[in-house]
Order: sequence, then C-alpha cells, then structure tokens
Amino acid sequence: MGSRQHLEHVARSARTLRDTVGELQAALAADDHEGAGYAKDSLVRQARAALGDDGAHGFEAAPVAPELDDDDLLALALRDLALSQALLSAGGALGEGGAPPGAEALEAAQDHLADTAAALEDQARAPDRRGFEAAAFRSDDLPGAVASLREEAGQALDLIAERSSGVAWSALTSIPFVGKLTEQVKSFGDDLGLGAVKGTLAKLAVRALERALGTLRKLIHSALVERVWKAAAELADGLDRDKAAGPLLVGGLLGCEGVKQAIAARLEAAGLDQARLDTARGELADLGERFGKRMDLVAVMITAAAALLTAVASPLAAAGAAVLLLGVSLVLAADYADAWRLPVAVRGVRTVVEEATA
Repeated sequence: MGSRQHLEHVARSARTLRDTVGELQAALAADDHEGAGYAKDSLVRQARAALGDDGAHGFEAAPVAPELDDDDLLALALRDLALSQALLSAGGALGEGGAPPGAEALEAAQDHLADTAAALEDQARAPDRRGFEAAAFRSDDLPGAVASLREEAGQALDLIAERSSGVAWSALTSIPFVGKLTEQVKSFGDDLGLGAVKGTLAKLAVRALERALGTLRKLIHSALVERVWKAAAELADGLDRDKAAGPLLVGGLLGCEGVKQAIAARLEAAGLDQARLDTARGELADLGERFGKRMDLVAVMITAAAALLTAVASPLAAAGAAVLLLGVSLVLAADYADAWRLPVAVRGVRTVVEEATA
C-alpha cells in the first residue's frame, strides 16, 4: 500500500475510534449499561485489530511492515497514541481496575482522535513531490535566479530550525519529568517504568503507547542514536535556559550555517542553468511546507503523549519519551535540511541545490 493510501487508512481508523468513544460516552450519559458494554467490546476489537492481535493468544504487537516510509511511521505512531488515550479514558469512565467511574476524559479523547484524523487527512491530501515537475517561479535573469535560490534555501533552513525548536519546546513543557535530561536520561524511552495496570482497556492502552514509542524509535537510524541523544539533551538544556534561543540552538546542532556556506559556494560556480535554479527554488518552497506538516503531526503526538505519560509512566520514563520526541524532531529536521548526510528519506535543501548546480 502506498503512503497516501496508508495515511488515509490510518485516518479512517482514527475516525472510527472517535465514533465508538462517542457511543460509549452517550451510553454512559443515558445510563445504558448494555450500550456501554457493546461500545467497550467494539473498542477492544478495534484496538486488537490495530495492534495486530488475532485474538488467539498473547498481546504481541504486529511488526511494522518494512516498506513503510517515514510518513507512514509517523501516522502509525500518532494513531497509536490517540488509541492509547482513548482506551485509557474509556477504562477510567467504566471504572476498570477499581477506579471510580468518570466520563470527563472521554470528550478530550474524542477531540484528540478528531485532531489525529484531520492531521492525517491533511497529510494524505498533500501532493506527492517525489516527481516534482515545473518550477513555480521564473527569474528575469541568471543573477536573479542565483540570488532567489540562495534566499529560498536560507529561508527553508531557518524555517526547519524554527519549527523543530517549537516542537522541542512543546515536548519539554508538556511532558512532566524530574531533573535535567542531560543528567538522568540514558535511553529513548525503552522502559516506561510501568507498574501493573488493571483492566482490559488499560492493558491495551499501555501496549498501544509502547508500540507508538517503538515506532518512533524506528525513525532514528541505529548509527545516529548516540549523536541524536546528545543533541536532544543539549537542546533540552539550552531551551531550559533560554526558550528564545531555540532556533539558533537547533540551527547550530544541525549545522545549518555549514549548509548555507556550501550552498553559497555551489551558487558561485560558472555555467549555471537559470531554468534549473528556478525549478529548485520552487521545490525548496514546497519542501518547507511539507516539513511544517510533519511537525504538525509531531505536535499532535506531544499532546497525547503528555496526558498518557502523566497517567501511566514514571517521571524518568516520561523524560525518556520527551527525549525520543526531541530526537525525532531533530532527525526529521536534519533530513529535510540534508545537514547530517543521513540515509535519504527526502531530497533535502542541500541535495536540491546540489542537483540544480551539478
């Protein structure tokens, strides 16, 4: 299944989950025990289907198919976080595990599922730019094309740094943890530090949360784990001292100035083609928009993760999850900037300019 079809499929599953949570809320409000039981059973079936259970035994999560790209992985992680929040809220509303019944969180879970579906549908509607066609710009002359491309590249790199630093700040301020990340966190949330949870819905909620974090870890190449962890910890420490410095911190960690200098050198070469430079300018404008949509997905994830980790994880485990989300935002930023020479998931800023000036 292609990425667009996969995104649409995951969005539909989020919409269906939202409808079921709404049915549960309505049944509880009407004191309809039979309807509430039916809605609970439906949630369990949907959760097990999403997690890959065949219902025969165990709670092993289904492996993520190797052909899924980064957008697909982000979509799965986002859906699983929303699923986890919905299951945990439903369990609380039904009084699972001896907890006092309460339906207040169900409305928030519905809202988040709606936000999740909308974000995924927006991502699915975005045109596929891997076969980028005609330039959206036409310069008057070659010097103008060079100057415009240099400016567009700089703006794209600045946007990448600004959006990723904003997401990082949101993760740090939304997810509760104790102490500085640089001192305590040594992993990307491998162990949530969960105690025993009671109730079918709560157990499924924990599994969905664990799978979401595991899916996000797949976005960080094994060869980059140490580098990303150090960069995330440094970013967290810097933001703790000065939020306003976030874009400069991210730009420094990514090496954006080095990319800008490399681009400037390429644009000083002789024999450049004006039409190719104009095409590259159009592609860079589109690149920034696509990166913004990815950061929108990560921002929605943080909203769900904050509520979930507060409920089920230790402060240290929550810090690990915060570092993971920081790390994902940095890897995506580095990929779009072509700053770390990563295994290519997208044609980033540096690559677009290099190809236009080859």
